[in-house]
Amino acid sequence: MHQILCTNTSEQTAIITETGKVVTYSTLSDDIKRTASSLNDRELIFILCRNDYMSLLFYLAALDAGAVPLLLTAEGQGPHLKKLLELYSPQWVVGTPGTVNTQGSFDPVSQHEGYTLYRNNASTSPQLHVNLAFLATTSGSTGDPKLVRLSANNLKTNAAAIVEYLDITPDDRAITSLPISYSYGLSVVNSHLLAGASIVLSGHSLMEKEFWQEINTHNVTSFAGIPYHYEMLLRLGLPRLKIPSITKMTQAGGRLDDVKIEKIHKFCDENGIKFWVMYGQTEASPRMSYLPREDTVRKLGSIGIPISGGKLWIKGESEDDITSTGQIGELIYEGDNVCLGYARNKEDLAQGDANQNKLSTGDLARCDKEGYFYIEGRLTGFLKVFGNRISLNQIEKYLSEKGFVSAAYGQDDHLVVSVVVDKELDEEKIKRELAHFTGVNMTAISVVGIKELPRLATGKIDYQCLAKTQ
Repeated sequence: MHQILCTNTSEQTAIITETGKVVTYSTLSDDIKRTASSLNDRELIFILCRNDYMSLLFYLAALDAGAVPLLLTAEGQGPHLKKLLELYSPQWVVGTPGTVNTQGSFDPVSQHEGYTLYRNNASTSPQLHVNLAFLATTSGSTGDPKLVRLSANNLKTNAAAIVEYLDITPDDRAITSLPISYSYGLSVVNSHLLAGASIVLSGHSLMEKEFWQEINTHNVTSFAGIPYHYEMLLRLGLPRLKIPSITKMTQAGGRLDDVKIEKIHKFCDENGIKFWVMYGQTEASPRMSYLPREDTVRKLGSIGIPISGGKLWIKGESEDDITSTGQIGELIYEGDNVCLGYARNKEDLAQGDANQNKLSTGDLARCDKEGYFYIEGRLTGFLKVFGNRISLNQIEKYLSEKGFVSAAYGQDDHLVVSVVVDKELDEEKIKRELAHFTGVNMTAISVVGIKELPRLATGKIDYQCLAKTQ
């Protein structure tokens, strides 16, 4: 095929590996071609990856060879991986020892610095559409076999738009603060490679001192985080961070409450750091909008404006465009970065473009008179409690404004809220306040104190895990 994201062959630094090795664009190009020679056009490969060089290399090599990769976090797959293998029957699987069950149909073909490329002899050779270039798990899913089908054009146009509004140059250097198997984390990689910038591969978490040491050692300029990351940084004390090389910080992957955004903006403003709030979904490769940094406070709580080449509008109950009315409706996005559609089994991989550049986000939103959009909840993020329609998003926002980290879930006629506490919780008081806020009887509300919320590898709250504990 062709390398859609990394065409640079200069001697400029492209990657600083997890071991500290410097890889130039020229060397990366050679490594991609050598690794791609092991793969075939129009074949499916599962990459059980970590934030390391070989995982990244197999991803780029698959794109170069015309193979179609699916990136899965190496840890904790188990039954989920088995289900995906049964449903999609890939020709190839690559992973480190212990991440691939080598019993049965998997034959090792080649070794790659701790990773093994396996051929799946039981593969039924699924047919792949000519425009299918990449598969992704749906954002926030755990154990869901549904995948997002993306084209090369989806990936490249979105990466180019991100490069434009973040003004990414060859002088920028990002660090993998997010898993590359997560759409937000991968978009950081894609955009920086497209811009000729560099990336530091780190397997450390934000709670480890080694992560911050890597930022300083390698003069990292860009940091990407989800709300959970910024909440942790605020608790630890942002001013305590000694990260003089950082000049850009971005936030996506969910809503961060207004008070915290103001605090982060203030810190960034005082330290010469540019800060952007962004919005997206895996189905959009993944970025759809950003809030211009100069409007962070003026348009507090907004997801901003569409990315270059994209369009946002609000659909009313009658399917009409109500964007200019200021009313709340479903947020619709249109652009070249909208995915081809979903896959639920290998037969779906042969399908073409079901979306035709149009994505119904499932988010409820409104637009102000200046064209800035605000998320107001989820179409599916509601419960009917004694006839009252309750927004789970609004419950969490309400408690956040009172200083609580929480997760709202449940089923019709019963709202459950897990609240993070490090001491005894006055559950009755919170129930009374929620009853007053929602207008429903206290008997329909349960409040549970919890030391910490279960989270996915991306840092997002694992609602399925919470629901199972009730």
